[in-house]
Amino acid sequence: MPQLSARLLSVLALLVLVVLPSSSAAANVGAAGHDDDDRQSPPCSPADRAALLGFKAGVTADTTGILATWAGGDCCGAWEGVTCDAATGRVVALQLEAPPPKARHYMEGALSPSLAGLEFLQALVIRDMGRIGGPIPASLSRLARLRELYLEGNMLAGAIPGSLAKLGSLQYLSLAGNRLEGQLPPELGAVSGLEQINVARNRLSGGVPPSYKSLSRLAYLDLSNNLFSGPVPGFIGQFRNLALLDLSNNSFSGEIPASLCTLHSLTDLSLSHNKLAGQIPPQMGSLRSLNSLAMDGNMFVGSIPASLFLGPQKMWYMNLSRNGLSGPLPTGIRNALPSLVSMDLSHNHLAGDIAQFFRSLSTTIISDVNHSSKSPSQQIVLPQKLEHLDVSRNGITGALPNFTRAAGLKWLDISSNAVGGQIPISISKLSGLERLDISRNRIRGVIPASMAEMVHLQWLDLSSNALVGRIPDNFTRLRNVRHASFKHNKLCGRIPQAKPFNLFRAAAYAHNLCLCGKPLPPCRKIDKARDLKV
Repeated sequence: MPQLSARLLSVLALLVLVVLPSSSAAANVGAAGHDDDDRQSPPCSPADRAALLGFKAGVTADTTGILATWAGGDCCGAWEGVTCDAATGRVVALQLEAPPPKARHYMEGALSPSLAGLEFLQALVIRDMGRIGGPIPASLSRLARLRELYLEGNMLAGAIPGSLAKLGSLQYLSLAGNRLEGQLPPELGAVSGLEQINVARNRLSGGVPPSYKSLSRLAYLDLSNNLFSGPVPGFIGQFRNLALLDLSNNSFSGEIPASLCTLHSLTDLSLSHNKLAGQIPPQMGSLRSLNSLAMDGNMFVGSIPASLFLGPQKMWYMNLSRNGLSGPLPTGIRNALPSLVSMDLSHNHLAGDIAQFFRSLSTTIISDVNHSSKSPSQQIVLPQKLEHLDVSRNGITGALPNFTRAAGLKWLDISSNAVGGQIPISISKLSGLERLDISRNRIRGVIPASMAEMVHLQWLDLSSNALVGRIPDNFTRLRNVRHASFKHNKLCGRIPQAKPFNLFRAAAYAHNLCLCGKPLPPCRKIDKARDLKV
């Protein structure tokens, strides 16, 4: 889905800023002592070598080939993933990551307590090994110099040890993508230097401990895809450095605390798929650094605050779908959200005029005169950055406007509303569309032949309207269409007899007046002289 792609790009962009220190940690912490290239580095400590071999012994299978390099006496030499301090020979970083494809490359076994013997370790990264299971050893709390702990994408189980609070130097903690259970340990609130907590994609439950209010340096907090419940803590508003907050796919309830609206460094906010209720605070418009906002799948009611469109000038992703929002579609927002790429307002109770909504999104409105009627009309120019627009399953009325230019738009869904009028000939100006769904509305008139110019279409749904006439013969130019539906209209005549239209299932053309030709029965010849078929 485009929104999923858009969301993924946003998170990856932030991870570059937040996680980059862990990726470069081995190089940074191992660089000491390189000022004199002629000086020979000391071999690794026997104690460190023993600790690493203890970890290797706990791994029963390794398809990555990494541990095969762990041979010989000097672990600071060619042992993959091991970085030593060049001056002391002590192991300062252990970074083990499965190469792609991850489905074939893994380590199976347990996380050995012997790793606690790496007393000078500053970075421990065991990522995407897939089959490293068992509990997180409590003995890791002895790694007093540890700044970064990444145990992501494994099968670790049990509770998060409260003893990790003894890691007083810890700045980055990620235990995402495991099978951890229980609650967040309150003791972690004492690790005041924490800048990142990521426990996403586990089976954790309960609420956020009150002791976490002391984590004032947090810049990244991801609790998504767990079983957390209770209110969203108001003290999160005290995390002035917070750039990413992801609480999605849990059971958080209550209203959005007003304090969240004071997080002026926040760039990504996801509260999707919880049990949050009440109205969207108008103060959220003050989050001017916001790039991505996802609040779909909750129970929010009331209207959409206009401030959301006027404040965050950098926002490129907005998803407010699947709530109970009502009132008119946002208007008066022309030239707002200049960076907007994706907007999803579907599955709500929004009403209003679709043409007025498009005008409010338009960067330019061109007025001209229809020479046949001498009446003025307006041509819509949508922002070139806008790619995804979904306002389906609401109560929207009005008629589609005329378009002048919107080559960037790839996804347009206005299905399941009460939109009337006709399909404008100028819809072909949406030349970049890959998905067009205007089904289950009240649209009448003919299907414009100009739509054959929309050669990038892959999904076309015009079903359940009041369309008449034929399916234009020149639709044979739409060779990229993989799904099409014309059912439940008043269409008549021959279906375009070329791929893909003559290969779709008959259900795609059902419940019309007199469509014929493959995949339906052959057309009857009623005028051989003119070779007309109906």
